[in-house]
Amino acid sequence: MSNSALTAFASRDDLARYGSNGLILFALQMNFGIEDIHSVAASALTDGPDDKSCDLVYVDRATSCIVLAQGYFADIPKASAKASKASDLNAAVSWLLNGKLEEMPDALRSAAMEVRQALEEDRISSVELWYVHNCPESDNATREVEQAASTAKHLIDSHYSPDSITSIVAREIGRDKLENWYRRTEVPIIVTDEFRVPVIDGFAERTDKWTSFCTSVPGAWLRQIWLEHETDLLSPNVRDYLGLVRSEKNINFGIKKSAREDASQFWIYNNGLTIVVNEIEIPEDLGLGLTELVVRGLGIVNGAQTTGTLGTLSDSEASALPDLRVMVRFVKCQDPDVLRDIVRYNNTQNKIEAADFRSNDAVQDRLRAEFDSIPEAEYRGGRRGGVRDAIERKKNLIANNGAAQALAAFHGRPNLAYNDTRLVWTDDAIYAQLFSDRTTARHIVLCHSLLRSIEEAKQEIQSTPEAGRTDMQRAAMDYFRRRGSLQVLCAAISASIESIVGFAIPDRFGVRFSDNCSPRLAAERWSSIVQACLPFAPNLKTACDRDLQNSEKVRDALAMFAQFIAATRLSNQTLFDSFADNVQYVGTPVTNSH
Repeated sequence: MSNSALTAFASRDDLARYGSNGLILFALQMNFGIEDIHSVAASALTDGPDDKSCDLVYVDRATSCIVLAQGYFADIPKASAKASKASDLNAAVSWLLNGKLEEMPDALRSAAMEVRQALEEDRISSVELWYVHNCPESDNATREVEQAASTAKHLIDSHYSPDSITSIVAREIGRDKLENWYRRTEVPIIVTDEFRVPVIDGFAERTDKWTSFCTSVPGAWLRQIWLEHETDLLSPNVRDYLGLVRSEKNINFGIKKSAREDASQFWIYNNGLTIVVNEIEIPEDLGLGLTELVVRGLGIVNGAQTTGTLGTLSDSEASALPDLRVMVRFVKCQDPDVLRDIVRYNNTQNKIEAADFRSNDAVQDRLRAEFDSIPEAEYRGGRRGGVRDAIERKKNLIANNGAAQALAAFHGRPNLAYNDTRLVWTDDAIYAQLFSDRTTARHIVLCHSLLRSIEEAKQEIQSTPEAGRTDMQRAAMDYFRRRGSLQVLCAAISASIESIVGFAIPDRFGVRFSDNCSPRLAAERWSSIVQACLPFAPNLKTACDRDLQNSEKVRDALAMFAQFIAATRLSNQTLFDSFADNVQYVGTPVTNSH
């Protein structure tokens, strides 16, 4: 039987370079709606054969989530994926959370340090263990992933602050789960059954684009439809019901406790649900006693955790449900654009992103207009596409966070670029520093293409077999295995820009390519500069310690790197001058022969 998700993955030629890890990245992109998956891959993938059975370590401080993933890809279809590969996650968790750092390979050591620091700082609320493959799911593999989750919980309880972790989730992500996630990107409603909802009263609101009916429904009805359809009900929520952790800070545990112990007050304690439907028939005898609301098709937009928690109550726990009612807003909308926005703005698992707050900013309006004239480039300026856009690969998109990250790194803030890009959008002072009247689309192209060229340089070395790497490539790869190394190297090359181009640049916001080139061509131009700078990259290692958070070490490392580049300008003069012929400065007037 055909599988739309795997067919879509097979068409993603840009993911082929990652081998079996490409499927992990595809799943990560669907689950988190990541626009620029290659930037994530550059830091999150652990390369090399000695990765201690952990192929990806993704730390997302914006969503307070860590994903540890192991992948498997069967070239010939199989009935199930290797359970032994799933069991490897147990070892990976042990290494990452409790292993001796000095015994780890460089890439994993850097990942482990980042994970542990994020946990120590209480920056993480959710830890997810993934086994991603292209086979049918199996009980054996699922049990192994669940065992890894149990190990993670034990280690977190023993070494960190367990109360801050609201969920530890085990996921076997095989053919069916991938297909389910992919279908959710196509249509928000995948359960198309007819439902008869017991109601007493309610009211309707209508426009020419939608009809909504607000009412109260019995908790028992929600539990029943969960037992019949489970997470298919959550089709507008790409991220499923997150499960329970026994903690007062865990919202799902609190919902269950309230349902058991104070059912009559549940309605006033809970925010209620928003449900999108294909059809709705509002009863005419409202307010005259118990009647039925008829809906066809059902997708829970907001309230996934409430529904999942009530649905997983045991029979004894569910005894209080006759007294429990939940506020629900049913919405029918046939306009696809409005429906998309209903899902986006009501979905608690798709909270408003930091960049959304700047989408109508005058600077972003201007930048979007400027990007219209740049060939083979798209920039949304704080606005977002959907998950569908992300997984269908917008080849020419300069993602919001990608632009912010590149600007922060190029302008000497690699710590901000790697650890806290969200602050660029939420902190007024930081935003004003990076996105001002001096920031132009062509300058963003220059910054973003440098970071992309560095990512490609790392990928090129990774694709070279270990035995075939030169001493310089080995040293560079040793550097690239450190988290934040790409952003630090970007900052270091920027700090050396005057030595590279051979003329004064009083304000780095004024530097750009002299012609209105595409981001792709811009990255190609940077390539020779990146290659010339790579031999000096190992000297930046100290800047990457503790996730770039020692500002003095970062500053000193960048200054030393700039001295090395200045000292080698004469030997690289032809290469540097060739690059400089394509660069101009348009800020404060200076003597500029290029």
